[in-house]
Amino acid sequence: MSPPAILDLGQLQRVANFLGFGGPPKSQPTVRVGMLGASQVATYAMIWPARRVPTAEVVAVAARDGDRAREYAKQHGIPRSYGSYEALLADPDVDAVYVGLPNGLHGQWARAALKAGKHVLCEKPFTANEEEAREVHALARSRGLVCREAFHYREHPLMDHLRGLLLAAPSPSPGAAGTVHGNGGNGNGNGLLGRLQSVDVAVLIPKWVFGGANIRFQETLAGGAAMDAGCYCLHAIRSLVGGSPEVESATAVMAPKSQVVDAAMTGTLRWRDGGNAGVRASFRASLQHDGPFPVNTIDVRGDRGHLHCSNFIMPVFGNVVRLTTTAVPAGAEAGAGSSGKTTTTVTRVYGSGESTYYYQLSRFARDVGTVKEATERGDAGSLFAASSILSDDATDSIANMRLIDAVYVAAGLAPRLPSAKAVKLQQQVDKAAVQ
Repeated sequence: MSPPAILDLGQLQRVANFLGFGGPPKSQPTVRVGMLGASQVATYAMIWPARRVPTAEVVAVAARDGDRAREYAKQHGIPRSYGSYEALLADPDVDAVYVGLPNGLHGQWARAALKAGKHVLCEKPFTANEEEAREVHALARSRGLVCREAFHYREHPLMDHLRGLLLAAPSPSPGAAGTVHGNGGNGNGNGLLGRLQSVDVAVLIPKWVFGGANIRFQETLAGGAAMDAGCYCLHAIRSLVGGSPEVESATAVMAPKSQVVDAAMTGTLRWRDGGNAGVRASFRASLQHDGPFPVNTIDVRGDRGHLHCSNFIMPVFGNVVRLTTTAVPAGAEAGAGSSGKTTTTVTRVYGSGESTYYYQLSRFARDVGTVKEATERGDAGSLFAASSILSDDATDSIANMRLIDAVYVAAGLAPRLPSAKAVKLQQQVDKAAVQ
């Protein structure tokens, strides 16, 4: 995240919320979550928000090492711990599973959880590749279970605010004839920025954050910058523009001593048809950024303005939305290219002051409840609502993994493999090398 531009008095409360302080009483019944992996990420992605979400609670954690699981559970006040993932999945008092494991294990354990009848919230990237994403979601649909990729940032009011700016109608200059309406679609028409031209997203993580031995650089764990940072870039681009972009080009900077794992990735995308035809996008993703601070920014340009957003991934710690627009002159039609008065506004969006993870867990618990109720009631309306939830999750994750695969191919690399397949392939390579 970028350093906050301004620290206000409300920032202390927002940090306290992020840390899980002062949560309300639980409202029964809750969605009871079991965590696969006793990781630091799970602390702020699941444990802390669960303390503030009244409809969810963490009831179990599993790790490969039973002692580690017990210590972790004791540290965080989790009632039960398990020394294997299988044991947690067999717990009848677990409704849903949070998969916070390395990338290459996501698909394997999401499938195992679904087969055990558990709803799933799986860390991003959803799986190792598009093929595996399709397999996981086919299983989720067949079992009638929620299976969602944990793109927490999208649940925060900041993203709704950005989408609203792209779809809102520009204000005519005084005396303009008629009203120019928003396009009501995907942002390429007559929003505040006019006709959409480009979207540029950067997610850059300083090299001091992850050492060279980090799991994010391991081939057998589906590591790489396009997976861990690029997935955010591509998802944000898709969320704001919509449609189905194609990857035009991609360039990888390889991790030291690796011919497979990327430490950084840049690329360009373009929409070929539909209302977004001609729009271009670019992204920069790095796990070895030279700067001292993480960077995550969105820049959107249209023929009537420019939008810049900083810290879209962790907006609770400070965010800035800078919007520069040119008003539609009197009598002009949107997209005509003529210029009127230029205005710049700066906004910070915090919603209720909760973290992205709070909003994510709140919606996940609500949707799990909706699907469970639909299964129990069985009426057409409830079943349709449940089906829509499952379909939306599948469409989103599969589309993002398709783009990630395409980025690797464009960069001259192979899409990632699930860990089981990657390990087997590595063993075959090692065996051939000694023969």
